[in-house]
Amino acid sequence: MQNATFKAHTSTGIISATSALTWVIESVRVASQRRSLAKLSWSALNDIGVSEAQAMREAHKPFWA
Repeated sequence: MQNATFKAHTSTGIISATSALTWVIESVRVASQRRSLAKLSWSALNDIGVSEAQAMREAHKPFWA
């Protein structure tokens, strides 16, 4: 069985289907965490040592950043 390949901006220009899927799953996880962070109350942010400004800066980053 052969692995599918995709063109990408890598040193070789090719990544595996597994790598692409892993990137998608990780991006969805990060986006979900950022949405959750944006919903935390001021006191919850204070408990984890994050300012509201820091939380909003992180929450508004694009999923690929």
